[in-house]
Amino acid sequence: MRLERALYGHLPTLLGIGAAVLALNLVLYFTAVSRLDRFSKSVKAQVSDNRTKLLALEAKDRAAAIGVERVENNRQVVSDLADKILLTKGQRLVEVQNLLRGFADSRRLQMDRLAYSYTIILGEKGAAASRRYLKVDINMPVMGTYPDIKDFMKDIQISPQFLSITALDLAQTAQGAAIIQGNFIVTTYFVATAVDEKELAGGRS
Repeated sequence: MRLERALYGHLPTLLGIGAAVLALNLVLYFTAVSRLDRFSKSVKAQVSDNRTKLLALEAKDRAAAIGVERVENNRQVVSDLADKILLTKGQRLVEVQNLLRGFADSRRLQMDRLAYSYTIILGEKGAAASRRYLKVDINMPVMGTYPDIKDFMKDIQISPQFLSITALDLAQTAQGAAIIQGNFIVTTYFVATAVDEKELAGGRS
């Protein structure tokens, strides 16, 4: 009986202590949960930030790889252009001459003697810095009807050779409007050789 009375007498105190302990536990729990939640959000934010940085690095890596591949492709194109298409003057000039004369003949054009001028051009840096090219301007005086001259120009433009019309002058002749005098400058390029450079240095073309 005395124990029960003692307990009843201290019951409010015991309840107060229990409530305080419970409140403290709840505070500690919610504090821990709150910290854990903040930590979790921080980790998620860090993971998201790292993922964004990783994606950016991967994009840069892909861009760099594409850039390297493009440079390599450009070098290959320049090399193929020089070694398989342009070639040297000695390897290709006669073929170019014959092709132009063949175009003129097929279009019934009269063609006077061809004249040539040469210029040495340096290759682009990074692609073939040591390679030099020989620019050749071929002066072509022709005479014929306008339709035939027009077809002659188309032949040059779709030629399998590396040719371009860089200048053109048309004028009527004494034969009237039916016959036109045309003066073309057709430009092409060769891979320059030491002989070409010596000839140009000596003032010869």
